[in-house]
Amino acid sequence: MVVEGKNLDARFYDRVCASSEAIEAAGYQVWLAEQISDDVTGVAAGGKKAVIAHFDYFKTVGKLTVTSSGGNRSIAFMVDRDNDDFSGGKRRSPHVIYTDMFDVEAEIFFRGNDEEALAGALSLDSASASQLVADLSDWIGDLASTWREWITLCVTAKAVGAGCDVGFGRESWVNNPKYGAVDAIKMAAAAKKIEATTRRTPTEFSVISTRVRGRVNSCYGKGDGRRLVKGKWLAHYLMHRVKDHFASAPVSYSGFEDSIARAYLATCDFREKWADHYRGRLESLI
Repeated sequence: MVVEGKNLDARFYDRVCASSEAIEAAGYQVWLAEQISDDVTGVAAGGKKAVIAHFDYFKTVGKLTVTSSGGNRSIAFMVDRDNDDFSGGKRRSPHVIYTDMFDVEAEIFFRGNDEEALAGALSLDSASASQLVADLSDWIGDLASTWREWITLCVTAKAVGAGCDVGFGRESWVNNPKYGAVDAIKMAAAAKKIEATTRRTPTEFSVISTRVRGRVNSCYGKGDGRRLVKGKWLAHYLMHRVKDHFASAPVSYSGFEDSIARAYLATCDFREKWADHYRGRLESLI
């Protein structure tokens, strides 16, 4: 399989594969996109675009599945969903497997064990860790709710191809403070920026933005708003909530935001049903 990110993806998908007897028996190998060079230029690149480019190449040359005397060997391309199902652009192939949550990092935060991960990352005793987790409660859902309008703007900007500072690469600037209420003036300004920087006609923009808002609202209505939150946002928000909880208590936060996702990854149980989203799709390629 080919994966896009070098920080978490290889270990995450290796553990998915290791949780399946069928995949283990068939054998598998995990490649970072940047480990594969372009046949023409000799250049290797990483990231989602590179993974999709590799998929397009293997599809074109008819080598997504190769049959030999040893049986069939297939290639899977593992990519972050990035809310492409809301904004458009998903590849529809059993060989392209998207994350269930926004991206691998968000999946790890959602599936990991809060108490174990935070106790290890912050060197907390069990009582302190338990109190922290109780205070955090549904922290991922809290951010999804707080940034609901920002998320809707980001999906809209992506769907209409807007070229402005509204997008998933940035944290919300329409909330004031950052994790506070929506600022109506900033919200209006963001909406105007999206419309002003898209190449869509006014009619197309209206149709697409209305459709996007309807899909996002439907997702929230089903209680699935957490699926729309970017993983990097979660690491920063968790830092904010943890500091708020401990206030002036002597807790070391050194390297927290850079390492917390790995701490959560170590606590994920890949034998649980949630991993079927990946395991089942990979097993179908055997």
